[in-house]
Amino acid sequence: MHKNRREVIRMLSALGASAALSQALAQHMQPMQPAAPASLETIAAKAIPWDSGKCDFCEMPLKTPAPGAWMGRTFAPGFFEQTYSQIALKEAKQGKDAHHFESIACMVNYAWVYGIRDGVGTTFYVTDRGAYDPAKGPAAVSLIPARQAVYLWGEKRGWVVMDAKIAAFRSQEAALAFARANPDLGRTRILDWQTLLDLAPLPEMNLVSLLAKHAGLLK
Repeated sequence: MHKNRREVIRMLSALGASAALSQALAQHMQPMQPAAPASLETIAAKAIPWDSGKCDFCEMPLKTPAPGAWMGRTFAPGFFEQTYSQIALKEAKQGKDAHHFESIACMVNYAWVYGIRDGVGTTFYVTDRGAYDPAKGPAAVSLIPARQAVYLWGEKRGWVVMDAKIAAFRSQEAALAFARANPDLGRTRILDWQTLLDLAPLPEMNLVSLLAKHAGLLK
């Protein structure tokens, strides 16, 4: 959901951004977009470049790297893929038929910065965490339209990439079952797609600097 200048300043100020950065980002945002059409377009999901792909928002690998291969860190098998997300495009732009993300928050924040709307020449997809087996990695990723998914927010830090604290599920029952099976998540909440859009930009690691970078304020 596109925000106006005043909303941008208020949100970024709450995130701790400087007044200058808040003002500059607000000036970068386009005018308010008209309401989404009643009928949303559904574009087929595109192939995922697992071996070479990087997140279009934060530039982290889409596929969980081998131990020590990325910044010397080691991640649990299948850790990155569990929140892979995609914006499938009706018409390719700059040689790309989709935008790829390793975090749901990265996708929502990218769309917020660039004014991309689900169902308007695009379809947003998320990985169904309830059907995902980390041991199988990319082969187990099943994409569902973001507008049809429900989202589990868990208080625990670091249970998904970018500390975004959100994973997607096909149904509320599946999300609640996952929460019951993982009580160490702490407090949990069930959210829908529209709520994620309303809350954008979503909190995640390095959010202010990433917003500034995509707004053209940082190289």
